[in-house]
Amino acid sequence: MAEQVPFGAANVEFVDNPDPRVACLLLLDTSYSMGGSPIEELNNGLEVCKSELLADGLAAKRVELAVVTFGGTVNVVTEFTAVEHFNPPTLSANGNTPMGEAIMRGIDMLSQRKQTYKTNGIAYYRPWFF
Repeated sequence: MAEQVPFGAANVEFVDNPDPRVACLLLLDTSYSMGGSPIEELNNGLEVCKSELLADGLAAKRVELAVVTFGGTVNVVTEFTAVEHFNPPTLSANGNTPMGEAIMRGIDMLSQRKQTYKTNGIAYYRPWFF
């Protein structure tokens, strides 16, 4: 069993909001095939995602977003953060599609985030992986 660390000792992000969390990882294809309208729609979708989550009081308190892109290389664009602190990135299309590597990176990130919740005594729901 993981040792629990008192609030503030490890992550102050949990002090003001001890609600259960749901980690939401957005694994986004930014390869050449997404050029033009698809990447524009993806960028617009990120803005809508944030506004819709903020409009729901419970979701705004509990959902944490992270963004990993895969287009040429796999990039962690945004680490897990509360919706209110999420700044939707402006993505561009380039490179090939290393989806397998991106999935593995995402799985690692979700495992680490769940461990952070456990260490800080924060309950959590099954993570979302999109």
